[in-house]
Amino acid sequence: MNRYENDMILWQKLKEHDPDAFGYIYTTYRKWLTVVAYGIVHHETEAQDLVQKFYIDLWQMDWSKSAALTGPIRNFLFISIRNRCLNYIRSSEIMRKRAARLQLPPDYEPPTDILENKELQQHLSDAMAQLPAVRARVFKLGYLHQYTRQQIANYLGISEATVKTHMALALKDLRNLLKNKVY
Repeated sequence: MNRYENDMILWQKLKEHDPDAFGYIYTTYRKWLTVVAYGIVHHETEAQDLVQKFYIDLWQMDWSKSAALTGPIRNFLFISIRNRCLNYIRSSEIMRKRAARLQLPPDYEPPTDILENKELQQHLSDAMAQLPAVRARVFKLGYLHQYTRQQIANYLGISEATVKTHMALALKDLRNLLKNKVY
């Protein structure tokens, strides 16, 4: 008979950072959680990474700051992994949309050497220096630091619609400023 058969005992031991309780959760649910994650993200390596990161976060969790958790551990694990997978998909979709919006010319080839790459970075820096300050910050946060519109809006204290407008204007301005610089 397993000493963690009662989830209430397992919750308590987990909150006490008991390594045996954590080990039990890891060995009992790891494969199942990976299958759940794979069913959502449809990529084996990403599913494994998401589960592994979840277990790291679970071990490091500060239980004193979380609400009292009760009920089946399996439900908590499922919901946690499902949410992580959905967040992963959402961020991947945002990156895909941003890449699609860049609209590079059909004949564009990425720089093949370091010197060419540094030159392009310098052109981008020079062009960004010509943008209005807020527009440049929005662009940097969105494209270089990969923040979402909502994160940028919260960080800068502006609306998401304003972020969207600044993003569109920044792209338009940068295209105009760089159109003769990209070969």
